[in-house]
Amino acid sequence: MQPVGPYRFTEALGVCQVGTAWWAVDGQDRLVTVAVLAGAAATDQPWREAFANAANAMALTPGGQRYANADFAAAEPWVAYPSEEGMGAQRLFQTLGMELHPAESEAEVLITETGAAADLPQPSPEAPTSGAPSPTSGSPLPWAMHAAVPQQVSPAPLPVSAAPQQVSPAPMSGHPQPVSVPPPDPFSTPVRRITPSAPPRRRTGLWIGIAAVVLVVLAGAGGLAVLTSSGDDKEKPENTASASSAPPLLPTTPPESPGVEPPKPGAWPTQWPKFKERDTVRTLNLDGLGFPVKMPTNWQCTLAGRAEGFVKYQCGTSATGDQAVGGEVIVRNCPQPCNEQWQSAMRGVEEAWGTQWIRSGEYASYAEKILDVDGGQRHGLIVVAYFRSGEDGAIDRQLVIRMTSPVPEAYQLRRFANYVRDVVVF
Repeated sequence: MQPVGPYRFTEALGVCQVGTAWWAVDGQDRLVTVAVLAGAAATDQPWREAFANAANAMALTPGGQRYANADFAAAEPWVAYPSEEGMGAQRLFQTLGMELHPAESEAEVLITETGAAADLPQPSPEAPTSGAPSPTSGSPLPWAMHAAVPQQVSPAPLPVSAAPQQVSPAPMSGHPQPVSVPPPDPFSTPVRRITPSAPPRRRTGLWIGIAAVVLVVLAGAGGLAVLTSSGDDKEKPENTASASSAPPLLPTTPPESPGVEPPKPGAWPTQWPKFKERDTVRTLNLDGLGFPVKMPTNWQCTLAGRAEGFVKYQCGTSATGDQAVGGEVIVRNCPQPCNEQWQSAMRGVEEAWGTQWIRSGEYASYAEKILDVDGGQRHGLIVVAYFRSGEDGAIDRQLVIRMTSPVPEAYQLRRFANYVRDVVVF
């Protein structure tokens, strides 16, 4: 699939009878989802109008989904949605009564221009045929400022909820469903209304339970080590750690909100971005990690703690406050044998914002969450994995990546985690 507008497609998200959905990045590598009206539907005027109308209706509906960019006049009309606000491309097709299928089934699902005309579902007679809301005076809505729509719409944007709304898939049918468009709210504000969350209660009881599990495991290992971190320690850690039965260095304070156990079955997200040959990056060999680290040139890593069998770095941009990007990269020994009991116990003492762990392989889990911080939102990503560092091929080390960023910069965290996964192999 060729790029559309300012976007470069990275991976197909799904396909339906009348179009395709894609993961894409813009010129600043910000992640979006793009819905493209394709095949026979792209040349069918009723479908083109229904596609444009549904996109605009979603944007105007309170709690709906605004698009970042669109071109309804293109040979294959398309709409792009910021990824941090949910799967907008999928939701648009669901609004039209179309359910996405795996991208691999495009040849069987998408009705092409050469297909039989009778096979193309027709828009419902009740569906509005306008390609955009009724024109009014004033300038276009912010979400439609770059859209190639021949009509203007109300200048009063509607508020967007702090989190994307879940939409039940519309029943599969041969017709897109009509969408009612409420009148614009002249008193709405273009600023997101985000209510800060109350600080989470410390889950002391849960920590005691986790600590008990760790102590049971440690009983056969000879005791509990205490985490030590000192900037005055002049002794450099070894570049690699040998297999050991010694207990690991664990956090000495309970997490505010550990992850939800057990991890639910899943897989590593294949749509996450990766470093490209055009990206300006550098590679660092940091003492104690045992593997190289590739990162953007505006990132840096600072040693934050070290001891025998343990090292922690703070990696990210130099920005502070709500513009900061980055977080912790931790590697610690996992006692031998580093079995599932050890792995679960060590994962359970990590701060994970109370979100559900997702198992992404035999030795790895991850979690993501939109965090409410000081009245704004940040994207949180944590990965806990176990890998082989020695020549004997035994799983002997734990890796923890815990980072946050402004929501639009989530792709930077995912790209970094993707690189480390490819290098470490977990």
